[in-house]
Amino acid sequence: MWSPSQVAARRTAKRRSTYYASINVWPFLAVTVTLLCVFLVSGKPLHSYLWVPVDLPRSTYAAAQRSALREDALRISITRNGDVFFHNFRVAPEDLPGHIHDALQEGSERKVYLAVDTRSKFGTTASVIEQIQTAGIRQVCFLAEKIEGQ
Repeated sequence: MWSPSQVAARRTAKRRSTYYASINVWPFLAVTVTLLCVFLVSGKPLHSYLWVPVDLPRSTYAAAQRSALREDALRISITRNGDVFFHNFRVAPEDLPGHIHDALQEGSERKVYLAVDTRSKFGTTASVIEQIQTAGIRQVCFLAEKIEGQ
């Protein structure tokens, strides 16, 4: 039996493409899940900082301090609100001589790298420097960002 709908259905079937464009996302998903599992199981944080992030002062004459990046370098950071960090651990300023002495026993260089936020109070910085001198350290390096020539 003939009907116009059957003829129309045959015409549209002839016009259809036999190729179908589709994106297979399963390989991408498998790689993403694998990387997620590796980072979660490894135990290390995805972005571990050597320093507590502070806004360093800027200077045209800053010199590179490559030994500040060593793992055993004595790093002290002072944040904007006055918190003091030895390596990445918050400490009280009066506890600094003990921490510095322990680090020196492990073989650290007798030089402190001090990262002070530009908006921190001078009194906090002065008390930290006093505690560093109490620990017997005379070399203190203030870190700054270098501004390219203006």
